[in-house]
Amino acid sequence: MGNLFDVQYVEGIAQQTIGSLDCGLFVAAYAKYLSDGLQVPNDELDARLLHKRYAALLWKYKEAKDQKSYVSDIKDPR
Repeated sequence: MGNLFDVQYVEGIAQQTIGSLDCGLFVAAYAKYLSDGLQVPNDELDARLLHKRYAALLWKYKEAKDQKSYVSDIKDPR
């Protein structure tokens, strides 16, 4: 049985700076680019902008969830 994953090593794409602890942001950003079928940019990803973007998305999710009449994700009343 062969390798199940087709791995490609790409040079010259954006990477986090040495000593940075923002790897979760980079994983999320890379996953978003790849799931949208886009090429990961060659220039540096802006960690501050990624923080703001994902914080806004989480805030929007919280606001939408607060508008619901139930507290959990389970929609059936007890």
